[in-house]
Amino acid sequence: MSTVTRGPNPGATPPRGLPARIPVALCFGVAAWLASPVGAQDHQPEPRTPGAVDPLEALVAEAVASHPQVQAAVRRVEAARTRVPQAGALSDPMVSAGLQNLPVSSLNLSEDGMTMLALHVEQRLPPPGLRAAREAAARAGVEEAEALVEVARWDVATRLSEAYFQLLLVEEAEEVHHRTHAALGAFAAAAETAYAQGMAPQADILRAQTELEAIHEHLSELRQLRSAALAEINTLLGRDSRSPVAPTVPHRLAQLLESDPDPGFLSFSLVAPELGGGFATLPELEARAMTLRPEVALARHRTEAARHRENVAIRDRRPGIAISGGYGVRSARSDLLSLGVSMEFPLFRSRKQDRAIEEAQEERRAQELDGEAVQRIIRRDVADAHAELVRVRERLLLLDEAVIPQARAAVESLAAAYRSGAASFTGLIQAQTVLYRHEIELAHLTAEVGRRMARLEWAVGAELTREELP
Repeated sequence: MSTVTRGPNPGATPPRGLPARIPVALCFGVAAWLASPVGAQDHQPEPRTPGAVDPLEALVAEAVASHPQVQAAVRRVEAARTRVPQAGALSDPMVSAGLQNLPVSSLNLSEDGMTMLALHVEQRLPPPGLRAAREAAARAGVEEAEALVEVARWDVATRLSEAYFQLLLVEEAEEVHHRTHAALGAFAAAAETAYAQGMAPQADILRAQTELEAIHEHLSELRQLRSAALAEINTLLGRDSRSPVAPTVPHRLAQLLESDPDPGFLSFSLVAPELGGGFATLPELEARAMTLRPEVALARHRTEAARHRENVAIRDRRPGIAISGGYGVRSARSDLLSLGVSMEFPLFRSRKQDRAIEEAQEERRAQELDGEAVQRIIRRDVADAHAELVRVRERLLLLDEAVIPQARAAVESLAAAYRSGAASFTGLIQAQTVLYRHEIELAHLTAEVGRRMARLEWAVGAELTREELP
């Protein structure tokens, strides 16, 4: 911070009001501000080069491809696939070998004709259709695991997008900060020169320096936001927490910001407007979510798996059989061959198999109800995310098209009036501060539109892109 330079007569009282002739240095300071980018329009995103890779899309693809949460979900799919052949396989056969009818008194293998070396084999066979039902239930588990992969991918993509837009906010706000800081610095330097010449009150210097300190305080907040956003992005990417990331306005966000809003925007009607500009309406987004959202597919596959488990329980109610065969080798007589069939007797069916069927039926009904609840929640998510995006975009349009142009005009008007001696330095500084706050809010809202857009894309299960207009 610059030190206050006292005039040639420190004990003299600075003149009240504005002098008839404004100090030349202060006029140069105001003129430098008017020529600076602070009074210019905000930077608009450059048009996308055909074939260029969107930086956000590249980061999302990298995070989704390497994040452990996604990789773990992929491994669970592979694990689920290995269960399919297991579910349809027969139980392992039982093989037994032994010595039968050996006289205890002599332990002679040839003394008794019934002494033999016996080999016995038994194979259990499940009820008809049970193996196929178990395989179908296992395949439904694979589809459920695949849906969980998509859930994990969207979770990682949404988290990275939100952190990316937070970093974009810091970049935009920092640009506004530096522009405003340069303008206020010019004001403060000019005010110090004028005060040193005894042509301006000391209060002008203090006012300018106070605003400069406030700007510095906001810069520290921006540093904290940048560190948090960088840490989140790099954590999702598996990089060092301070690895640099250069955010730019993504193409689909630029499309949304540049598109014509719905006629309901900025109106006095309580009817919620749509996004307009060729973007899908809320009913269309809700319909897409019912087919694209991975949680819908996950609930459907879970219900299907529950149906297959119910079918398994029903088929398992029937008794299975076991086929057995044996061969006995005797020393003094001919060998013996034995064959047999055994069947389970469901003596406790009412307490076991019937209860298992009831359990599977209740689980299937519960999964169906869970699926209906998921659809309701998704509709709510889409409606909430859409309403928030509309609200933030409406506020951004109001700032960009009405509030900020008026604030810039007020600063330019006060600067011109100050040069002619018709306005105070304090009024000029206050107007510049108000403009700064509005421009910072615009940067916040631009990033907030991006975050809300990412949240709406998560709720729908697809990117928000402009439709082809007829």
